[in-house]
Amino acid sequence: MLVSIIIVNYNVKYFLEQCLNSVLRATETIEAEIFVVDNNSTDGSLPYLESKFPTVHFIANAHNEGFAKANNKALQYCNGDYILYLNPDTIISENCIQRCVQFFETNADCGGVGIRMIDGSGNFLPESKRAFPSPRASFFKLAGLAKLFPQSKLFNQYALGHLDEYKNHEVDVLAGAFLMSRRSILEAFKGFDEIFFMYGEDIDLSYRIQKAGYKNYYLSDVSIIHFKGESLKKGSSNHVKMFYGAMSIFVLKHFGKSKGALFANGIRMAILLRAMIAFLKRGFKKIGLQILDAITIMASLFLIEKCWIHFQRDGQPFPQASEPFFIIIFAIIYLIAAALSGMYDKLYKPTKAIWASFIGIVVMIASYSLLPERERFSRGVIIIGGLLAGALVTASRWVFVKLGFIEKQRDDSTIKQTVIVGSIEEFNGVADIFKKAGLEERIVGRVAIGNDTNAAIGNLHQLYLLIISMQIEEVVFCEGTLTYYQIIQTIQTLPHHISYRFIGKNTSSIVGSDSNATTGETFTAEGFYQINQPYHKRMKRLVDVYVSLIILIGFPVHLVLLKNNSQVFKDAISVLINKKSWVGYCTHPLHLPLIKGGIVSCYGLRTKAKHPLNQDALQKLDTLYAKNYDFWQDVRLLLRNYKNLSA
Repeated sequence: MLVSIIIVNYNVKYFLEQCLNSVLRATETIEAEIFVVDNNSTDGSLPYLESKFPTVHFIANAHNEGFAKANNKALQYCNGDYILYLNPDTIISENCIQRCVQFFETNADCGGVGIRMIDGSGNFLPESKRAFPSPRASFFKLAGLAKLFPQSKLFNQYALGHLDEYKNHEVDVLAGAFLMSRRSILEAFKGFDEIFFMYGEDIDLSYRIQKAGYKNYYLSDVSIIHFKGESLKKGSSNHVKMFYGAMSIFVLKHFGKSKGALFANGIRMAILLRAMIAFLKRGFKKIGLQILDAITIMASLFLIEKCWIHFQRDGQPFPQASEPFFIIIFAIIYLIAAALSGMYDKLYKPTKAIWASFIGIVVMIASYSLLPERERFSRGVIIIGGLLAGALVTASRWVFVKLGFIEKQRDDSTIKQTVIVGSIEEFNGVADIFKKAGLEERIVGRVAIGNDTNAAIGNLHQLYLLIISMQIEEVVFCEGTLTYYQIIQTIQTLPHHISYRFIGKNTSSIVGSDSNATTGETFTAEGFYQINQPYHKRMKRLVDVYVSLIILIGFPVHLVLLKNNSQVFKDAISVLINKKSWVGYCTHPLHLPLIKGGIVSCYGLRTKAKHPLNQDALQKLDTLYAKNYDFWQDVRLLLRNYKNLSA
C-alpha cells in the first residue's frame, strides 16, 4: 500500500462528500486506502456518506474525541508507506498526492510535506507555511502587525510572509489540513500528541519531525482548496481560547516551565483580550446596533422637534407633557419592525431601515386619531423625524461597513446572478438542485468547457469577461468534464469578491464559502428548508417565548382547562429557557435541519405519544414541516391541539 489518507469529520457531511470525491479522483492511479473517523456528528454524516462511498473505511466514535485522538485511532489500521492527514473541508487536485510522494522519494531528508492552500475564493492561505510560535512571532500576530505587514520578515515571522508562495521552501510548521509524512516516522511518534484536543497538534508534530533529524517542506507546485473553519466558527471566543491555548501547551511542553511559563502567561492574557474583543464584537452586532439605532431615532425626532418649534411655532414649545413618550414609542415600534423584517440578521440593508421608518410613521399616525386632541403630538415631527431616522440609520450602516465593524451582505440570496460551468448534463443536474432549493431564478446560463457552446452564454476562456460584463455574483464549477486541477487553477485567475461553488461528479451537494469567517453555504439534492432560514428561526423562537409567557401568566386559567397542568407549567419553563420548542418533529430525522425537541409534534400529539401513522409517513410529515415552515403553522397547530399540551 502506497498511501493511507485519514480524514476526521465533525458535522460537515456535504463538505466531506466533495472532499472524498476529490480524494478518489486523486488516488485513481495509485494504491491507496481512505479512512474517515466521525467524531459523533449529529448531522447524519455516516448514513449519508457510507452508501455513497463503499470503498472508504468509516470509523464511528461514540463521542467527540478531538482531532488528535481521532487521527490516532485510524493510524493503527493504516498500511500505507505514507500517511496523509486531510481536513474534510478541502478539495484536492488530481496530482497533488502523487506529487508529494514523488518529493518524498527524491528527498531522503524529508519527514513531512505541506502544500499550497487557497480558500474558496481563490485567495492564498498564509498558514500553508509557518514558523514555530516564538514569543516575538506570536506577539506580532496577536498585535495585528503580521496582518498589517504581511510580507515582512520581522512582523510576519509566524506565516513566513517573506517567502514566495510560488516556490518550494523548507519550513518549520505544516498545516494539519494537509500534512503528509512517512508511516515509519508517525508510528515511532505514536501519531499526534493527544494532549491537544483541536489546534496545535500539527505544530507539535512538525516540531518532533525536525527534532528527529528530518525536514519539513512546503510545496507550491500544486494547490488545494481549504474552505477553512467549517467545523468551528472562526473568530468565536471558543476558537480563540482553543487556538491560543494550544500554543500555550506547545511552549510549555517543549521549552520547559521557566521559559515557557512566561510565554504561557502572555498567551493567557492574549486569550482573555481576544475573547473580550470577540464578545464585544458579537454583542455589538446583536445588541449594540439596536441601542445605537434607538439613540439615532430618538435624536432624529428630538432634532426635528426643536427645528419645528423654532421655525413653525416661533419658539413656542409643544404643550403636550407626553412628548418624550411619543419619541420613545416611535423608537420601540421602529426596532420591532426592523427586527421582524430581518434587518438585524443581515446587517447592511438600506431598504429595511427605510421600511422600518415607514412602519413607525404609519403606526404612529394611525394611532393619532385615537388620542384626545390635547394629547396629539405634531404629525409633521413624526413624519420628517421618522424619515430622517431611517436615513441616518442607513448612513450609519454604511459607515460601519467602511470601518469594518460589520460585513456588507446582500439583501437577498435569490438576487445573485449565477452561471454554471460544465457540460449540458452537468448544468441540468445543478439546475435541478437549485430548483429544489427554490433558487432557480438565480441561474443566468451555462458556461461551456470547450467547443460545446450549444445553449451556452460563453466558454471557460470568456468567464472573466462574463463575470465583469454581466455582473455575475456566483459561479458553480462542475467537476467531471473539468478536472479539480483545472477548477483550482481557474478560480485563482478570477475576481475574488464573488462566490464560487463546487460540485463533484456523482455527488448531490454544492458547497462553497464566501469568506474565512463563515461556514459557507450548501445546496443539496435533499432540498431547501424554510425552517433553516434566519427569519423563520427567529419567528419560531418568538412564538415559543410568547406562548410560554401566555401560559405562565394565565396559569390559573390553564389550571381549570387542562388536566395535567403541572406538566404544562414545566414545559413552558423548558421552552422559555430554550431547552425545548413547543412544536418539533414527529421522528428524529438526521437529514433535516436541527431544531429543539418539541413538546408536541408537527402531527399535533405530544412527542412521546403513540402516532396512528407509520414511520415513513411521519418522516414525510417532518420533511414537509421543515420545507414549508411558517410560524403561523405553529400558532394554528397549538390552538387546534391545546388539549394535547397536557395529554
